Amino acid sequence: MFQFCCSSRDAKSIENEKKDFDEELLDGFAWAERSNLLRSSPSSMLRRKLDGDLEVWVHFSPDYWAKKRKPETRPMEGTGPASSSVLRPVDPEAFNFTKINEQEVLKDALEVGSWSVSVLACISPLCFGHVLFVPDRAKLRPQALTTELISCGLQLLTASKRSDFRVVFNSMSGFASVNHFHYHGLFLDHAGLKRLPVEYMSRSRVAGDRTEGKLCCELLVESWFCRGLILSAGAKEGEPPEGAADLDALTDFAGRVVQFLQEKNLAHNVMFVPYLGERIKPLFDPYEVQDVPPPRAASPEIYIFPRKPEGDCREDPGFNAAICEMSGLLFAHDEQRFNSFDEDQVAEIFKQDVSMDGHDFDDLICKVAWMIP
Repeated sequence: MFQFCCSSRDAKSIENEKKDFDEELLDGFAWAERSNLLRSSPSSMLRRKLDGDLEVWVHFSPDYWAKKRKPETRPMEGTGPASSSVLRPVDPEAFNFTKINEQEVLKDALEVGSWSVSVLACISPLCFGHVLFVPDRAKLRPQALTTELISCGLQLLTASKRSDFRVVFNSMSGFASVNHFHYHGLFLDHAGLKRLPVEYMSRSRVAGDRTEGKLCCELLVESWFCRGLILSAGAKEGEPPEGAADLDALTDFAGRVVQFLQEKNLAHNVMFVPYLGERIKPLFDPYEVQDVPPPRAASPEIYIFPRKPEGDCREDPGFNAAICEMSGLLFAHDEQRFNSFDEDQVAEIFKQDVSMDGHDFDDLICKVAWMIP
């Protein structure tokens, strides 16, 4: 399924031919750091866990925000306000990933199904190993998920052998900084985590389950500060019920949910999480994985956070409410907020400015439930 092809750095590519997916990404990122390609160093990140039941973390780097590339927004005729449209055509004159320093390209031809994916070093990384995946980079696809791109994201996720690897996505109006399709790839261990805090939260089942031939939708309980859905799938009919999930069915399900959000012009953030056993919130140490024998299919999970557009956020709340922040890992804008944030303050910002309204979310739940046979 996956094949790395040589880039312009042929010697480096040949040297790494026998390395697996994770080693390729981490070694490539290390090369970019040694080559002084990064705008900020992940080693400069300070970390602090907020007191409270949610186990939220806040990070801060004095260089990260000062040196990060500023988003370029150029309103285009017929697209409406640049701050509110989820689906926007790509402006070829604005910054995109064909205009980067080509040395940032760690691999330019990672074959993922029918996609040729460019792997880029994120030059303003949130942690060591932070990369960008840009499918068919030269085609300038807009930052909008399709069923096919969801399949690409799941294939990238399952290429990794590491339980801490996450593939994440921000829509336009959901703090995507570039309107050129890309996923972020993160290794949570290099951010000091085994899982993101939201992954430990209790859920309530909306419909379905992970038995043979089924789909499942769950929602986060109200104690979490953002409303969100978690999608998973059972095994294909006729396959062992405790075996691999039906990824084609999961892809199609997630694609229909995202398409509904796009049709309603609802911003959203998405995270792909590997199967790590039946998830039970630990009582004492939330960063130790506790697995029990799975009674159902070993399905990866797709977290979907429908949300208010970023333009609805108060002026400088102290962080960008993108996918990591919605999952409980905040990156503070300045040292003062890094030191002063508390869990109640963070939860209040999300509930008022970011999380989808309860009535609209209830309507979405009904729509999604009807998508499950």
